[in-house]
Amino acid sequence: MSNANGVSITNADSLVGGYGDVSSRLMMNNFDPRCLRPFLNSNNQSVITKMVGRDSLNKPILQNVVTHNAATLRKDDWVQIDEAVVQAARPRLRFFNDLRAAGLNVNLPNALGKTVWQYERQSDITPATVSMDGLRKGDSDRPLYDMQQMPLPIIHKDFSFSARQIAVSRNSNSPIDVTTAASASRMVAEKVERLALGVDEDFNYGGGQVYGVCNYPNRLTKVFTNPWMDNGYGYAVRNPYWTPGVLQREILEARRQLADQFHYGPYAIYHSPDFDEILDDDYNLNFNGISTSLTLRERLKKIDQVQSIKTSEFLPKGTLVLLEMDPNTIQAVTGMDITTVQWQDQGGFEIHFKVICILLPRMKSDYYGRCGVLHGGVSPLQTLQELDNTYARKQYRVVDSQNDPLAGQNPANNP
Repeated sequence: MSNANGVSITNADSLVGGYGDVSSRLMMNNFDPRCLRPFLNSNNQSVITKMVGRDSLNKPILQNVVTHNAATLRKDDWVQIDEAVVQAARPRLRFFNDLRAAGLNVNLPNALGKTVWQYERQSDITPATVSMDGLRKGDSDRPLYDMQQMPLPIIHKDFSFSARQIAVSRNSNSPIDVTTAASASRMVAEKVERLALGVDEDFNYGGGQVYGVCNYPNRLTKVFTNPWMDNGYGYAVRNPYWTPGVLQREILEARRQLADQFHYGPYAIYHSPDFDEILDDDYNLNFNGISTSLTLRERLKKIDQVQSIKTSEFLPKGTLVLLEMDPNTIQAVTGMDITTVQWQDQGGFEIHFKVICILLPRMKSDYYGRCGVLHGGVSPLQTLQELDNTYARKQYRVVDSQNDPLAGQNPANNP
């Protein structure tokens, strides 16, 4: 029988080993988390779903098998928990899901049974040879390789029910309260998103580290002109010297920086929420008598190879990232999608649950350290007087640039 997702499911009455602690059960079932999701079938038997192989289309063949693992939840209870977990996680995984939607996902089988993932980086080879008859001998290259590795941590959040809560729900024919499950899922999803963006605390293991876009050592960096200034009372207000065209030119400069590293796009821009006020404002209300309702966000999307501009609430204030959406720059590693497992404690009076996943970013650069990520931040806030002095020097440079030691530099970087 196949469900709506095309997964083949068959039923069997065979028994599988189910005694022992959680780790023993995982090891006996090749670290398949389904062994920790027992449910009661229509005959009131404890059952788990187990993958026993794949069909000719490489789709998993699943069997519902009777187990000795104690089950307290019915199948409908698991459906409610899973729906709550998935619905709570989806909106929090904006960046990570963007990577998967762009085809940058890589599935890592049996990731729960691994601790690190090793892979190689390769150097460039020489250009191809051109000849009329194909007899000219080309260069025989032997690329250089080095070994890289990244840890595969498990991201999880626990919650629990008492046996009495389950009994009350069952006796009253009411669904169990999945609010806590949704909250746990949201926490897990937010941790995944922070790791992918590189704004969470470092995680090191086995000589490797999980890097995201904002903490990858080989990323490019850039200082953008600050659209705000200090009004002298500790509040940020619009910088009168800043115009939308300033950011547009700086995005073009950032694109050139990435192209100089042989990363030509397509690009996605992610920014902190404070940029929404800037990007969603009119690009040019009235220029030479021509009015337009085009926003700065819409104008920047017209830049060649810039595919999207999105907000990430997890990015620190004043952050803007230009990212090449290419598997040679970044990948979303799916070792285990967000799921929920269960076990019992206190003689069965307490039922523990764990929302668990292995969803990680894999940042990539070539053998020479060239990377397709540019991480930008705005220059420090200045007062109006400081800005006046800065832009007064800028005007001086225009008049006499040969005698100005700061000529050709960004005035926002020279307070």
